Parts: sequence; structure tokens; C-alpha cells
Amino acid sequence: MKKKKNRLSNIIKWELICLAAVTVFVAGLIKWSEGRAGASGEDGAGRAVSGAVKAGENDGEDPAKEDGTGLPAEGNPGGETPAVTGTASVPTMFSEEEPAPTAEVQNPMTVTPDVEMPGASTSLPSPTAAPTSAPTARPTEAAPTPTLRPTPTEKPQSTPTPKPQKTPTPAPTATPVPTEAPTPTPQVNNTEGMDTDFIASLGTPQSGELLTAAGAVDTVFYLQTDPRWGSLIYGGEDTIAKYACGPTSMAIVVSSLTDIGIDPVQMSGWAFNKGYWYPKSGSLHSVVNGTAKAFGLKSEGVGNDSDTPKKVKEALRNGDMVVALMGKGHFTKGGHFIVLRGITAEGKILVADCNSRANTMTEWDFETIQSEAKWASDGGPFWIIRNPN
Repeated sequence: MKKKKNRLSNIIKWELICLAAVTVFVAGLIKWSEGRAGASGEDGAGRAVSGAVKAGENDGEDPAKEDGTGLPAEGNPGGETPAVTGTASVPTMFSEEEPAPTAEVQNPMTVTPDVEMPGASTSLPSPTAAPTSAPTARPTEAAPTPTLRPTPTEKPQSTPTPKPQKTPTPAPTATPVPTEAPTPTPQVNNTEGMDTDFIASLGTPQSGELLTAAGAVDTVFYLQTDPRWGSLIYGGEDTIAKYACGPTSMAIVVSSLTDIGIDPVQMSGWAFNKGYWYPKSGSLHSVVNGTAKAFGLKSEGVGNDSDTPKKVKEALRNGDMVVALMGKGHFTKGGHFIVLRGITAEGKILVADCNSRANTMTEWDFETIQSEAKWASDGGPFWIIRNPN
């Protein structure tokens, strides 16, 4: 703190010394001016040096221009002595190495110089307060631009997937009340490959339903789900109702095309003994050709191609029957044998579905049957069955 006070005192002392020197300089300048102006009768001795000298008119310009030192600028266009304020400091008039007159500091604001100024009052002008520089206005901070939030994109609404509509099952054609089929008397013609011993051993079969229609074979119809035998075993633990569509369809064909009467129970026992049963799947595809041969019928395998409709429809018009292996669709969810029993004058197909009487009573487009036919081995999925006699 003491060093700061000493430093401040030294600064004030130097400012006062500089002020005194300026005063002496100004006084001498005035006296010199008075000497030159003596001819005009102007008395310059009475002029007193005050803290401010009146400035001459400068044709509208500033009376004095500062050059950065606090002294009046040289070459004043007015020609008169510029005003000097008491607060002007001339730090450049002295170097730190030059000795300067010593002034005793009695009061920081009032100083009596040791040098008398001729023709001037010894009292120094009151120092004028240093001009306060106008505070520089802070640049107005621009208001921050608000960050625009992006408009949220509306979540696209999922389009509901239309549920596939089930193809309506055509209404069954009304048919007359079924007549019980007469029990045929077996007549064995001893055709090569026939199982004559089994045929001769057959007892009286259980009756089926007789279906008749124009353009169709008179058909002895059996349902594999008939309560008379549906719960009986085909093979292993597989029941006739669930797995014996192959033997039941062949019982329909044999009973309708020949004089041999055989029901689903008898045919299932024969197929099992011949090795056509397949666990948890039903019957081998070869059950069609094997059964037809064993009971004196002729079979012809027809694949599923562009010629199939012509071959199948022609066979039906000739009074033959056709066994078809169906896949997933109107007739089954997996695999299922049905019998095509005839064709109407309009070209509709009549069937004997041993698992559905409703399907049996319906007229079908062959295109539907062909499109749902399942791949099959042993010449299928269509087999034309005819009686050679």
C-alpha cells in the first residue's frame, strides 16, 4: 500500500511540474506576442493567465485539435493562441533522465509553483477535471434465434391386411332320399391278379347309400366316419374314421363297378394285410392300382398336366370312375382320397367324398379339383378305373 501511495505522489508531482512548465511557456509566448503588438497600443501586461485562454473564432472549426499529447496542435488556422486547460499533461516534454524543478506538494489539487511568471498571476488555474470518456455502448447482443423444432412426421398408419375370404361352399344340390343299395352277389371271373380267395371269403357287407344322377355311375356310397365302423382300427392305433379314406374310397369303386359287395371294414382289413397301411398317414398311393387289380378292374394313372382335364372328363362320360388324391383346399387340410363318379351335361363334376356328404352332394368345376390335387406317386394324382368286362 505504501509503494502505491509513493507512486501516486510521484505521478502527481510530475504532473504539477509539467503544468508549471506549460504555464511558463504560455506566459513567455504571451509576452512575445505583446511585444509585437506594441505598435497597436494594446496593453498586454494586464493580461492575466487563467486556467483557460479564450480561443479565437476559427470559421466554424474546432478551436484546437488534440494530437494525442494534450498540447494544442501547431498551425492553428485561427492565428490566435489556443486555449490550454489546466489538466493538460505533457509527459513528452521531459525524459526520465532530465532533472526537473521540484515542486512541493501541499494539496493534490492546489500547487504553488516556485517560478514567478512575468506579467501573470502566481496562482495557478484550478485544474479542470479530466474529461470523462463516454462509456462505449456495448453492442446489443442479438437475441438468439430460436431453434426451430422439426415438425414431427406423422407415423404412417398401417394398412390393415385384408383377411382372405373363404371361398363359399356351394350349396349342395338337392337329391332324393337315399335308397339303400342292394347287396350284390359276388361273381369272380378269375381275372389274372385277382385275389379270388379273399373275394370268396367275403360275407355279406354292411349296406351303403345308393346315389344316382344323370351322367354318373350308380354309386354305393360309404362314409368312413359312419358310427358303425368309424372308431374301428385300420392299423396300429389309427382309426377308420381318421386314416382309412383310401380303403373306403376303393370300397365305393369296387361296390359300384362290380358285383362284389365290400364295405369299409372289409376293405380296410384287406389293405392292412396287403401292406398298404402307413402309420399316422393313412395309405400308400399304390393302394389304388393294387386294389383295382385285386378285384378285377383296370387302372390308368393320369398326371396333373394340360391333358388331364380332357382325359378325366372323357373317362367319366364313358361310365368309368376316377380316384383323385387331394391336397389342402376344399376337401382336406392335408391329403385325402376322393372318387369322381360322373359329369353333368354342363360339365360339372360329381364326386363321392367319403369324409363329407356335403361335398358329395355338390357339383364342382374340374379346375378347382385339378388345382387342389396333390402330388402323388404310382401314376397319380388321378387314376381312371374301369371294368374291362
